[in-house]
Amino acid sequence: MTSGYHVRLLHTEDALHAYSLIQVAAPCFSADDWAQVVASADRWTLVSLKDPAGYVRGLAAYRIGTHPIAGRLMDVPIFVAASVIDDVTIADVLFTSLRRRSVGCDFMRLWGRFPSDFAEMENEDRFHQWDHGLMVRVDQKPSPALL
Repeated sequence: MTSGYHVRLLHTEDALHAYSLIQVAAPCFSADDWAQVVASADRWTLVSLKDPAGYVRGLAAYRIGTHPIAGRLMDVPIFVAASVIDDVTIADVLFTSLRRRSVGCDFMRLWGRFPSDFAEMENEDRFHQWDHGLMVRVDQKPSPALL
């Protein structure tokens, strides 16, 4: 049931609805921390997934930078998919959208746990670590074995 889902940049009027998803996934992430994320659009890109009725069902926050080991890295500390009946499809559509946005990157990292606060998201030492989250190689060329 992928038809009808739309992934777009998060609009400011949807920020409060998006925060309600975060509260379900990580109640420790405060409203003040979320406000800082939303206010830092120059460093973080926020995307939301809406269902056909216009409800926010998915959310991701990422930044792209140069990692000392991974090279060009799309770092995704916030990835939330929420639905009682279609969470797998929502996660798939959101992840696929992030992969398309990662053109030019060598890897994409989805954090293994939700950040405890905005300061952790912004921490450059945390960004440079290799040992947290799922590292996905972003290979834009088809494998020779598939040709």
